[in-house]
Amino acid sequence: MEKDLLEVERQHLSNVIKECDPKHMEEVEKKFALIYTYDAVGMVEKNRISYEDIKRLSQAKALLEYSEREQKEILNHLKALDFVINEVKEKKPFTEEKMKDIHEILVEGIFQGGVYRNVNINIFGATHQPPDYVKVYDRMSKFFRNLSEFEGTPLEKATYAHASIAKIHPFVDANGRLAKLVLNYFLMSENYLPISIPLEQRETYIEVLEAFKTEKDLKPLHDFFKDILFKRYEDVLKELDI
Repeated sequence: MEKDLLEVERQHLSNVIKECDPKHMEEVEKKFALIYTYDAVGMVEKNRISYEDIKRLSQAKALLEYSEREQKEILNHLKALDFVINEVKEKKPFTEEKMKDIHEILVEGIFQGGVYRNVNINIFGATHQPPDYVKVYDRMSKFFRNLSEFEGTPLEKATYAHASIAKIHPFVDANGRLAKLVLNYFLMSENYLPISIPLEQRETYIEVLEAFKTEKDLKPLHDFFKDILFKRYEDVLKELDI
């Protein structure tokens, strides 16, 4: 039933967009990009630039009260989102090279991106830890193979792609931001709205992600994303349907 409601909302939005001023939808998308960047970069609790300052930074390109790295993480994320949106518009398929390109943009000017890690890493507080670095190439090869053979709904596939990257943690840093962009790459490729995981739902997100990492159970994460996606449609419709 929920899936039917989601499709109803999606069709409703499609009809509303046809009737509304394109500039109105552009404003909605710009606002989302800022909120999404705030949520995604702030999720690891290292970079907590406020939403208002992210808005200022997106226009000024520099804020003296923040470190160079903090600013680059914000600006790079906005740039990476633009890249993903454009690739989807051009109907470019998601490939291993595309994933590495996205990662390179995320960490540009911070460290060398797009290169699989050659060290082991630990995630503080996580039950499941990423595989040994010597296994990363094999795990990623298997991931892309499974992705090409995946059978399921667009949201199930997007969830699987996100969860797999988060579990393998193929790069030294920025894996979470990458996994969220990949999630949206798949959603937008199937004409769904992109979503953001609100910071206030961080603990729930970690919990349902751990369910996949430890038990290979994708359903809790899938249902979590479905709820967020449904709410995103409701919110956008409220903004546009006036």
